Amino acid sequence: MSEYQYIEFRAIDRSLNDKQLAFAQQQSSRAEVSRRSLTVEYHYSDFRGDVDGLLRNGFDVFLRYANYGGREIRLRMPAGLPFDESVWSEFVDGDGLVWSKDANGQGGILSLSPYHESGELDEESEFDEYVDAAVQIRESLIAGDLRALYLLWLCAADDDNNDPDETIEPPVPHGLAELQGPSEKLLPFFGLDTLLLKATGEGVENASANVSPNKALEDWVRSLSVEQSKTLLTRFLIEDSQAVKADSLAEIRAAQPSSSWSTTEKKRTFSQLLDLCGLLRSEENIIRQREADAKAKREAAKAEKERQARMKEMVASPKAWLTKAEKLADARGTDNYKAAADILADLREAIGGEEGDKLARRHAADLAKKYPTLNQLKASLRKRGLLD
Repeated sequence: MSEYQYIEFRAIDRSLNDKQLAFAQQQSSRAEVSRRSLTVEYHYSDFRGDVDGLLRNGFDVFLRYANYGGREIRLRMPAGLPFDESVWSEFVDGDGLVWSKDANGQGGILSLSPYHESGELDEESEFDEYVDAAVQIRESLIAGDLRALYLLWLCAADDDNNDPDETIEPPVPHGLAELQGPSEKLLPFFGLDTLLLKATGEGVENASANVSPNKALEDWVRSLSVEQSKTLLTRFLIEDSQAVKADSLAEIRAAQPSSSWSTTEKKRTFSQLLDLCGLLRSEENIIRQREADAKAKREAAKAEKERQARMKEMVASPKAWLTKAEKLADARGTDNYKAAADILADLREAIGGEEGDKLARRHAADLAKKYPTLNQLKASLRKRGLLD
């Protein structure tokens, strides 16, 4: 298997300025660089640029994918993690999930990079979806949603260097099972079942309305005076709207204390969480199989009804259907051969008795004689008992 690696940086809060763009362009001669993104692919090589330097110079999200097992995302958190350190330190293990604080200020970089042996994870290709998922997780974290941090812990816990029987989960945020969207893409990217979040959230209380990720934003908007609202709207219309949004969100964050999200102590091992997920997946598979069986039964009934209607038409005009079978054979192709054989078999049944059998078999013999080299056609006719 040849090696393949994909790298993407994305600027979310605002576009890169000229200095940041110049810095990004110096990191790789092969990369496609714009004020909003940097992407590059490698075969038998690696990205040697300054990842954290790029995240501290305009970019907000980094994703690395390697088909031999390496998966990593890094999130630039300009105002730090919006939780008390005593809270977030229970989720960040310093190995698979690492927080690197800036030398100055409150900002830092949250890195997720669990270790997996080569070939252990399925190969992926829809990288935009995974970057979008990382962007959503970052937005949730910035809004103070502790569930997003728990999701990152789940991804970090699935590390080949960790013993799942000894890895204990942190406090479980309320409303965990309600966190949808990002989990459905981020979990599979790191080799986990999409039902894992639902499994870990079962039996945990719903999130309180007081800790809604949008509550702080809504309160801030209501606090604006008419003049402040007009000024903000004007800025959105004449300036870089993304930059204005980033400035506004930073202002909201600065006015908020560290987020307090209700949690429940479960202290389950990662192995137990995987077992819970396995039970949910088995139940889900049973439900899906029942739905698939019911759908197949409905489709079969519909097809049989249509076949019966078609056979009534065959009795009225058998010659037209014989001509249709011949045209299908003449058009060539496996599907056409099967369709021609189906017509003759249905015609035999529609007319019935010895008469129907002789008519269908005679026409099948004529087709075999007319097209002596079409072995797939003859195989389709034999399968329906039309040729000896």
